[in-house]
Amino acid sequence: MGSPLHRIEFLEALGKGGFGAVYLANVTRSDALVQRLAIKLMRSEDPDRTDLLARHRDEARLLAQLNHDHIVKVMDLTEIHGRPALIMEYIEGVDANALLNDGPVPTRACVQIIRCTASALAAAWSTPNVKEGTPLRVIHRDIKPSNLLISRHGGVKVLDFGIARAEFDREGRTTAGQLGTARFMAPEQWLSSLVGPAVDIYALGVTFLE
Repeated sequence: MGSPLHRIEFLEALGKGGFGAVYLANVTRSDALVQRLAIKLMRSEDPDRTDLLARHRDEARLLAQLNHDHIVKVMDLTEIHGRPALIMEYIEGVDANALLNDGPVPTRACVQIIRCTASALAAAWSTPNVKEGTPLRVIHRDIKPSNLLISRHGGVKVLDFGIARAEFDREGRTTAGQLGTARFMAPEQWLSSLVGPAVDIYALGVTFLE
């Protein structure tokens, strides 16, 4: 992280949310290396900017420690025109929610998507913190079809660790138990604000049913 960026050419918007937007871009580095990457760009103005910025940096630091075939990889954390930007690998494909909109997904494909996601969650939970060596104990907290990217080659990537909880030195505070997407939240999140690894398993089960 922190590599100097020479030029960024934005190509198209890939998605938008409360944080800002994700764009497809050609990134030319100072050594003339060109890569097609995804850029998560924060909104320039927000009443909760300080907290959002902290979570943005936390997500980058967390993803930088996770090296798994089914977790999107972070390439850089920088600023573009004064706006915080997370540079990530670009995976050509669609999210699982888009697949559902096209009709029923074959059972074998469903099982494969869920298997890959479970593998990613298990790895995120057990990956050692690079500083302390203790497990990161990552809880994603927002597993749902739209956060599972299916590549054109059939690969699966888990996206959006922006509200994840983990055991590492972080800036943001994501202690509220009801962060997430209502339809996929476990009962204990709603009733008792309890957040543990079981909430991801519950959300993965609801995702499988959908």
